[in-house]
Amino acid sequence: MFATLNKLIQMIEIEYKKEASNWEKCDSYQKVNLKKKTINDLAQTGELLPLVFAYRLFINQTINTFSFDLQNNDFGKCKINTRIKAQNSIEYKFKNYKQNHENGNISINKCFNDIYGLRIILESYISHEKIRDWIKENHINLKCIDSSKNKYIATHVYFKKDNFSFPWELQIWNKKDEEENILSHKMYKQDYIKWENNNKGGEKHGETFCDHE
Repeated sequence: MFATLNKLIQMIEIEYKKEASNWEKCDSYQKVNLKKKTINDLAQTGELLPLVFAYRLFINQTINTFSFDLQNNDFGKCKINTRIKAQNSIEYKFKNYKQNHENGNISINKCFNDIYGLRIILESYISHEKIRDWIKENHINLKCIDSSKNKYIATHVYFKKDNFSFPWELQIWNKKDEEENILSHKMYKQDYIKWENNNKGGEKHGETFCDHE
């Protein structure tokens, strides 16, 4: 399983570095310290939220080849899926973090650390502790956290070039937790769906992970 995980991480690292470099050359790019700027800063200026939307659009236009590469690589029996965060979901997360997370005094790149997300569902069980220790030994530049909460069991790994770059998120699930994790995700989404119905007239733009098996 670690060989499979290593292969995926190496592919993500190569793609992330390429996309981060291309983003810096994009007309929409602004050199903003996303660690120092907070959600409150984002609320007070009309420039920062459009920057988040612009990065989302940039990724949406450039990531298809990478997704195709994932589809055509051998990851054994592990399931790989990806998603790009929808604009409605970005708006909701912004409002939710402003109201419910440290009163908005939280960095932009901590809030929007998953505009592009990937997920691997491991066929054979590996504990978070073993994944964490392996990451520390083999990929010291990556941030690895235990994101388990209630019935959601997962390790999240974050790719980030620097404080001026939006991170990417890799969720690592074990197959035995897949069903409960999906149910937990659906329960978490209920508040978002209510917000979308009330604020977007029922217009559905919530994102889902797309399978690459």
